[in-house]
Amino acid sequence: MNNTLKFLSDVKDRLEYVTYEQVHQAIADMRDKFVPTAIIKKGAYIDRVRVHKELTDFFYKEEDVSYIHDSEIIEKYVGFGRANKEKQAIFYGAVESPEIDQPRVVAYFETSPLLKELEKNNNVTELFTVSRWRVIEDIEVVEMIFSDEALKVSKYTQMSLAHQLQHYQHLPLAKEYEEQGRFFSNEFSRSDVRPGEDFKYKITSAYANYIWENTKLKGITYPSVQSSYLGQNVALLPEVVDSSLRLEAPRRFI
Repeated sequence: MNNTLKFLSDVKDRLEYVTYEQVHQAIADMRDKFVPTAIIKKGAYIDRVRVHKELTDFFYKEEDVSYIHDSEIIEKYVGFGRANKEKQAIFYGAVESPEIDQPRVVAYFETSPLLKELEKNNNVTELFTVSRWRVIEDIEVVEMIFSDEALKVSKYTQMSLAHQLQHYQHLPLAKEYEEQGRFFSNEFSRSDVRPGEDFKYKITSAYANYIWENTKLKGITYPSVQSSYLGQNVALLPEVVDSSLRLEAPRRFI
């Protein structure tokens, strides 16, 4: 295991004591980076869900169902996310997977606060809006395909890994590439992040941002934890949303 992975493995369970900048620098210093990619094809679609805070609230503009546009909200309320650093707007959505052909289901699982604490809620109503975004030009993204938990159940992850193996398994650094892939994929698949523990996303947010800052890639896809790894999520930079997605059908559900 290289020095960066040793360092990150050591701090991954005490990230509240390590700065984002330290994590980002460690990733920058890592030798022989391995970045598997996939293409979200033109014509595919991405579903996104936004839950209404009040049943009387409605969204009227495209920016209401897209990434956060309000700089004041970003400044005051956006902490670390699975692919975003603090005070960074990122578009999160879900794409089709072999097990779940309706991405809106995955997007709802990922977004709904009621589902995450279902045993505490009885006879409640939740209003949410689903927006469907058509991909109007191919988008190349990083893909997280080495997650131990996802590989047990996700056909997407299994098929993508088999495809990537054809490209790297005979290379001299194949073992190191797998170590990198497994470590970062498992971080993206963390299921132990509780409210108030967004610091546990420092590694994944730093990894995503390092890639975005230093390559032509502007998105990342990874298994959905809330769907027990059967669904597939995507995180995109705003510039990609503006250039490569088109809003098709916002719909409200109760």
